[in-house]
Amino acid sequence: MEAITLGPLVLPLSRLPGLVALIILLVSSELLNKRYPGLARWGWLTALAATLGSRLVYAAGTPSAYLKEPWTLLYFWQPGFSVWGAVLSATIFTGLYLYNKPQLVIRGGINLGIASLVGLALLLLTPGNQFTSEALPSQAFTNLAGEEVLLTEFQGKPLVVNMWATWCPPCRREMPMLESFEDDDRVQLIMINQGESPVAVDQFLRSQNLSFSAVLIDIHQKAGRIFRAPGLPATVFYNAKGEQVDRHFGELSRAQIERFIQQQAAVLDK
Repeated sequence: MEAITLGPLVLPLSRLPGLVALIILLVSSELLNKRYPGLARWGWLTALAATLGSRLVYAAGTPSAYLKEPWTLLYFWQPGFSVWGAVLSATIFTGLYLYNKPQLVIRGGINLGIASLVGLALLLLTPGNQFTSEALPSQAFTNLAGEEVLLTEFQGKPLVVNMWATWCPPCRREMPMLESFEDDDRVQLIMINQGESPVAVDQFLRSQNLSFSAVLIDIHQKAGRIFRAPGLPATVFYNAKGEQVDRHFGELSRAQIERFIQQQAAVLDK
């Protein structure tokens, strides 16, 4: 299992260890605050420092993804966090914040240590992307003009296949970001709508001023079964040879697309 299904929507399982660690840190700090006044405040500030540090360390690996829209660093519902960035930031902040508070140093250190160990243990137990290097399926879908299009027609360049629907909030949020890669020669996009009519899809795209060169209609939702997607949004990444190299269930971030493009460029340069 790679994601938690919430009805037709999905939450990546990779988020769970971090969320559990933060909850343990906050709850334990609140419960012990009467005995150790000030511990709850430290807990909340440490959680914030860990979250920001985790994002900043991750962003340092793909700075171009955030330079144009730096405020997206604060889009914490999007993926893109560094585990070690979180641990290091929380540890440094704790040392600085509690330096002159000896009565809280030991208790704070214990709380942080327990939360970190539980989070890291869960991370080790969390399965990664469970996929093999499968070939791009030779499935045919119709485009908005009613013409049949084979997915294999897009082989030859790094490819991002995104499954979405107009009623799906995270799908709608990520679509402007995906559209910004339409004119990027380094990658191709295929937007496969799930379960809606061509008219509804066309009206939605027009109303949102979105323009994609490859919008396919999957009225019977075959793609979900073919790509084994538990819900929406779902994205599958292929290299230029048409081999699956990654997949993601849940909302995407710009950094994920940029990293995919950079990885594929590095492979081609070898």
